[in-house]
Amino acid sequence: MIEQTFEELRLSGNLPSPSGVGMRILELTRTDDYETEDIAAAIKADSALTGRILKLANSGTTAGVQPATTAGEAIMRCGTRTVRDLALAFSLVSERRAGTCAAFDYERYWTKSLARAVSAQEICRVIQLGKPEEGYLCGLLGEIGKLAMASVFPDQYGEILVDPRVRERGFAIRAETERFSITHAEIGAFLFTEWGLPKTFADAVMEFSESMAIPDKAVQPGSLVAVLQFADMIAEILTIPDDGPEEAWLIFGDMLDELRALLKLEPAAFTRFCDSCVAEWIAWGKSLEIATETVRFAQVEARIGAARAAVAGTESHGPAHYCATDVRSGAPNAVQDLSENQQVRVLCIDDDPAARAALASYLSEAGYEVREAVDGKAGLKAALETNPDIVVASRHVSGLDGLELCRSLRQTEAGRRMYFLLATSSHEEESVVEAFEAGVDDYVVKPFIRRLLLARVHGGRRLAKLQHKVEKDKQTMMRQVAQLGMLTRQLRAVSLTDVLTELPNRRYAMKRLDTEWASTARTGRPMSLMMVDIDQFKKVNDGFGHDVGDVILRATAKTLRRCLRQSDEVCRIGGEEFLVICPNTNQEECLLVADRVRKTMEESVVPEPGFERSITISIGVAGWTADVPSVVALLKASDEAVYEAKAAGRNCVRAARLEAPVSHRQSA
Repeated sequence: MIEQTFEELRLSGNLPSPSGVGMRILELTRTDDYETEDIAAAIKADSALTGRILKLANSGTTAGVQPATTAGEAIMRCGTRTVRDLALAFSLVSERRAGTCAAFDYERYWTKSLARAVSAQEICRVIQLGKPEEGYLCGLLGEIGKLAMASVFPDQYGEILVDPRVRERGFAIRAETERFSITHAEIGAFLFTEWGLPKTFADAVMEFSESMAIPDKAVQPGSLVAVLQFADMIAEILTIPDDGPEEAWLIFGDMLDELRALLKLEPAAFTRFCDSCVAEWIAWGKSLEIATETVRFAQVEARIGAARAAVAGTESHGPAHYCATDVRSGAPNAVQDLSENQQVRVLCIDDDPAARAALASYLSEAGYEVREAVDGKAGLKAALETNPDIVVASRHVSGLDGLELCRSLRQTEAGRRMYFLLATSSHEEESVVEAFEAGVDDYVVKPFIRRLLLARVHGGRRLAKLQHKVEKDKQTMMRQVAQLGMLTRQLRAVSLTDVLTELPNRRYAMKRLDTEWASTARTGRPMSLMMVDIDQFKKVNDGFGHDVGDVILRATAKTLRRCLRQSDEVCRIGGEEFLVICPNTNQEECLLVADRVRKTMEESVVPEPGFERSITISIGVAGWTADVPSVVALLKASDEAVYEAKAAGRNCVRAARLEAPVSHRQSA
């Protein structure tokens, strides 16, 4: 059900995706027969991307080791897969600086993501968990599902973000499930898979996102998920707003103590470690043009000490969790709509002060909103930051000449929409052809003739207005499509969900079984089934009434969901029977899980007045082997096993005997 929901979101065309060099790399690596040289060549086409890859490759270089100076050397040092994944991530950072969700704080999202990335990298380096670059990647894209929600459902997700309950831990993920039938954690994991990132990363990012949203979700110490949690805590400290709750510092203090224990550092060394994370964050902020600020961890520790002193001797130690949000304060950060009365924005790039002043004067007098840049590099930065409608750039501007500037802009989604007018002193055929091949829309001859210049720019104005109208119509259409898709998913969810327990129903279970069976048959990976039956359920219904029976069914469903793993799927298939599908699990492993579930159920008390007692369950387990002819046979074997458990006295687990013929059973 979730897979189909994600497929619909992907087809909407609004999910975050790499572009330019990132898309080229993604296309190159769709299959495993790509060459390292192809990846290096694609990266070298973007000088800024090359610099960022080299910076990361050299970040852990020890004394005496020569730093990498080319994309090929970076690949040799970090590995092809790691460099490829980082290139995709950096291209996403460049493309998704703003969007249409007015309530989503895009700037804070990337500021915090970058802080999480560098902190995860440094933690991985100290505890020697995998490659530090992999920690950086997962930290940078750890909550990409939130950005996807803001992109696909800007209005509906915005309503969740501005709800006063959004700071309650667990509220956002419940609201996402109710509205969209999918959570940002699940979208993030699917995007990792879509981009060909390792499954271990996808699983870690999903578990991390859920652990930040679901109260008391256990995480394995020392795992990548735990690293991301600690890194997110450092990122939150670096980005917490001035009006953040004072109680948050108590939580930060406890987590910093846990992190120091994990890193096995003395207090002074730990402070230096945190300060080094801040320094890396600031350095990367300059490289990626993401806002950062200087934070001294001695001041952080002082504030934590003050918060602890304030609650010393009291019973309360603050909340168990601090739930941050990405809610934007102030004006909406959305794509601008160009109305009839709005000025067209023009960026003038020229290192000749006189020519630049004349150009700006002519355009301002004609009613354009004008910005200026003194060289090509400054012009590229201004174009990416301000997203002008028209760029007028000198052919031979210093820093980055007009043609290179145009090529760089055309590699970005926003840059492809800009009308690029090249100012040149050459009429020669070769020069003009070269300009158009570089992506220039038109050219104007220097020195400027006012009427001719304005005529050329007016052509760009018409195109800019048309593009903005198309974009506005597209956004309206996408909102309508998203709304229709949401209603469709809600209807499908109703048809595949058991109303009483809110678990997937038998219809969904059979579809999921077929899918998992096909995957197992194709890959050889194990799968197992648990058939769960509530003991003496008919006597409860007859003795206490169907209303109590309904309470027991809901309590059983809740316990099953709490005890089972993230990858397991529990469904109610009828009456008091539940089916649990366990992918990548052999029969022996499934028996252990089943017995843990049985014990938990036995120890749990149903808090229903007049009934308050525990209930027991019987479980039959059947695991796939090459001798099982079909999914129907596997399902029947688990059904036989649960009846053996009931015949053995109930409240126990039995394994299917798949080598024996399935016989007719008696009701138990």
